[in-house]
Amino acid sequence: MNLPVIFFLLTVFVLNLLLYLSFNFNNSISYLILTLVISLNFYLYKRQEKKNYEQPQKETSAEEHPIIKAARERLKK
Repeated sequence: MNLPVIFFLLTVFVLNLLLYLSFNFNNSISYLILTLVISLNFYLYKRQEKKNYEQPQKETSAEEHPIIKAARERLKK
């Protein structure tokens, strides 16, 4: 696993633990923690969407297709 995945899992675990403790001891803090969890989820979703748009799409042409390359090599012989 890479570092961002480990960090995310650790963050989720800690926030869930805090949410559990806040529901048992003090309900007013639980709303703040729940808001943080939702905000974190929204932020990670937007970050993932941004990464998907930044990746350039490689345009493939018919000239690069393996079958066409093989046919050209056979015709040259």
